[in-house]
Amino acid sequence: MTQVMPPQVAIEALHKSFHAHEVLKGIDLTVRRGEKVSLIGPSGSGKTTLLRCINLLEDPTSGRLLYEGEEIGRHDADARWIRPPEAELARLRTHIGMVFQRFNLFPHMSALDNVMIGPVKVLHRPREAVRQEALALLEKVGLADKALYYPSALSGGQQQRVAIARALAMKPGLMLFDEATSALDPELVGEVLKVMHDLADEGMTMIIVTHEMDFARDVSDRVVFMDQGRVVEAGPPAQVFGAPQKERTQAFLRAVLRHETFLPEGAAS
Repeated sequence: MTQVMPPQVAIEALHKSFHAHEVLKGIDLTVRRGEKVSLIGPSGSGKTTLLRCINLLEDPTSGRLLYEGEEIGRHDADARWIRPPEAELARLRTHIGMVFQRFNLFPHMSALDNVMIGPVKVLHRPREAVRQEALALLEKVGLADKALYYPSALSGGQQQRVAIARALAMKPGLMLFDEATSALDPELVGEVLKVMHDLADEGMTMIIVTHEMDFARDVSDRVVFMDQGRVVEAGPPAQVFGAPQKERTQAFLRAVLRHETFLPEGAAS
């Protein structure tokens, strides 16, 4: 009998509240190894908070979070989520890379040193071996000639590509992208999207919060539309973008795509 592998990420009934404000209202989502999932939706819908819960930069209020079949954290008698020990968190984060809206590079370090710092300081790997891998990663993102440049000497798009190389240096099994192009000038967006597209082509598991609808349509195996802390609709890009079933999804896509028209479910063209 063929063994069925668990999803790489499984999220079950996930809630997140900040004091009295409930941001996530029972999210259920699974992501298979190698799958590319884009999260779309209006600002304030909970997309970034969901990413931050997956990487445990935010603690869920309740619900279950599993990575590679292993449950992260535990629950008290009232089903509230309890943060795992720091050693467990550190181990989890070596498997999950995250790229933020802002680049968060160390300004006093070269691009090369920014990429090297995680494997050297966190994983305690030999510096010379890490250096060679870091140079290869900078070449991968098209910045081999910028290895010794400091962030202040790089464009926004170049800094974001260094940030992607830095995340990849930890050899993660999952990459999270939180609107990685939103802080960039329009002419710099394409160079970052190309790197992300290349990662997708190589089979990296990716969860992407994005407002780049054409990119989400092109790169995703599945698109998840969120609104007001809930998953409203999910499916292949052709279905979500071409024939959305929910009125709220249709309204959102009309607003952001403008040229699209969607027929009500069951209507003939």
